Amino acid sequence: MMRTTVPLFAASLFLFAGCSSEAAAVPQPKELHFSVLPDFNKATLAESAKALEALLTKKLGVPVHYEPSTDYAMCVNSLISNKVDFVWLGGKTTVDAIDAGKGAVHVIATRDIDLHFKTYFIANQKAIEAGHIKTLASLKDLAPIAKDLTFTFGDKNSTSGHLMPRFFLTEAGINPDLSFKGDAGYQASGGHSSTLKAVASGAADLGALNYSYYDGAKPEEKTAAPIVFTTPEYVDYAWVGHNRIGEPMMKKINEAFTKLDAAVPEEKAILDAWKCKKFETAKNEQWESIRKVRDSLPKGFLQ
Repeated sequence: MMRTTVPLFAASLFLFAGCSSEAAAVPQPKELHFSVLPDFNKATLAESAKALEALLTKKLGVPVHYEPSTDYAMCVNSLISNKVDFVWLGGKTTVDAIDAGKGAVHVIATRDIDLHFKTYFIANQKAIEAGHIKTLASLKDLAPIAKDLTFTFGDKNSTSGHLMPRFFLTEAGINPDLSFKGDAGYQASGGHSSTLKAVASGAADLGALNYSYYDGAKPEEKTAAPIVFTTPEYVDYAWVGHNRIGEPMMKKINEAFTKLDAAVPEEKAILDAWKCKKFETAKNEQWESIRKVRDSLPKGFLQ
């Protein structure tokens, strides 16, 4: 059994050290295509992505085009199949893309908050008032009462909305498929917003979701679904690119993100849309802890 605290990895080595000399020799692409994981901020995603498209076109010196993705798997597959050149992925899908790329896929940059990410477990306020659940010192405290509670969480490919809460529940001796009342509700297409709405409305007594999404939610939603447990930290989202665009362009994309300046209105808009103060250089090895969690799940679970 793995330890509950998921280890983080230092980013002290040179960026893209794993890129081959062959990748470095690739001519500069005439245009670039990118996509964004459709897991939260769906209402403003297209607008934010279009603003990023315009900014990157200016910074990179080639036309940059945003390609919408409808689900997690599509984001990974589009990168591997040459439909997009770089993509915004979650922790699990970052590892999936690295593995599928067979040495050709690399983390370009991550937000400051993604090296210290976490999941919130939230509960319906009326269920709390009725005494069905209270703030949890440990998820082990949930085990004796789980059978009387309904539970919901996100898409199986979501790191903060499914993979990590499943891992922490399992560590606490709770099977999210069997321990709760009824079947765990998989919000396969709704993402974090659906989890919050389900718990706030009382459709579910308990749920798990991305802490950053919750922190930015409407006050009335948070009042109706307060936090009862916060998980240990882990790594999560990243910009990930493919060797076919060449190492020089990888570095230019890295610099475009890591040098975003909050004093410049159009750049601050991107930082605000991605809910961070800055982007940082990162490398594949930092996501090894997520790979270990993913691979600890029963075989075939994620298919």
